[in-house]
Amino acid sequence: MALTASEIKRINKLLLAWYKANARPLKIRERSKPYEVLIVEVMAQQTQIARVDELATRFLKRFPTLRALARAETAEVLEAWRGLGYNRRALLLHRAAEAANAAGGLPTTHEELERLPGIGTYTARAVAAIASGGREIPVDVNIARVVQRLVGGPRLTAKPLQAAANVFGAELGDGEAGRWAQAAMDLASSVCRASAPDCSSCPLKTACASAGRVAASKKKGRSAPMRFGATARWLRGRLLDELRDAGRGGMIIRGARGEHPATAVTATIKRLCDEGLAEKVATATYRLPRRK
Repeated sequence: MALTASEIKRINKLLLAWYKANARPLKIRERSKPYEVLIVEVMAQQTQIARVDELATRFLKRFPTLRALARAETAEVLEAWRGLGYNRRALLLHRAAEAANAAGGLPTTHEELERLPGIGTYTARAVAAIASGGREIPVDVNIARVVQRLVGGPRLTAKPLQAAANVFGAELGDGEAGRWAQAAMDLASSVCRASAPDCSSCPLKTACASAGRVAASKKKGRSAPMRFGATARWLRGRLLDELRDAGRGGMIIRGARGEHPATAVTATIKRLCDEGLAEKVATATYRLPRRK
C-alpha cells in the first residue's frame, strides 16, 4: 500500500506525539554526542537495554573520547567490556575507533560511518540520525515490524523495508529521525508486539494498513534450550574472563572447563587467537592482545 505524503506526515505526527507522552525513561537516550551514541548503539546490540546505561557510563569513564579509545590496547578495551558478552563487538568497535581517529574524527553521515570496520547498516543510520541529524530511519527487527504493518502488503525484505522507512524519514524535520526510530522501538515493545499486537491501544490505528488484521500468533512448541554452561558462548566468555584476570603476563590455558573437555578448550582458545581476541605468548600460555 503506497501512502500519500499527507498520510505519512500524519503518522509521523501521531507517533512522535505518542512518544513524547510515553517514552521509556532510558538515560542512554540523553546522550547525543556522536561518539557516545556510537558506544551506546554498539552496546545495545544483544544486551538488555536496561543494563546498557550503567555499562556505557563505566566504559566512557575509561575511554571518554574517540582518541582515547583508538589509542588503547585491545586488552584494555576487552577488560572494560567485561559483563557485556559478545566480545567481538568490543574488538570491532576498537577497530572502528582506530580507523575514524586516523581519518580525523567520527564521520557524520551513515554512508561514511558504514565504511568503518564492523559498523553495520543499522548502527550507522542510528548514530547519524540521533547525533548528526540524519534523515534515514535505522531499521532493526522491531522498527521493521512497525514499518511493515504501517505500509501493509506482502512481507518486505531488508532493502525495501529500509526504503519504506526512509519515506517516513523524508517527511521529518531536523533531528526527528532519531526520535522516530526510538518511538517505533517503544511502540513495538509495548503495543505493536510481534505475537500479540494491541491494535486497540495503538496511536496509529487510524492510519495503519494492518490495524485489527494481525492475528495473535500461536506459540510454537520448542525443544528444551541447551544449558548455557554447555554452550560455546559460555566457554568463550569463561576463557576471556580468565585472561582478563590474568593480566599482562597471561596464563596457561589447558584442561577442561565446566562441561567442556580439554579438546574443546584448546580449540576455543585457538579460535579466540585467530579472531584477535587473545594471543599466545608461550607454550599453552595466553593473554589478551597487547602491543609488542
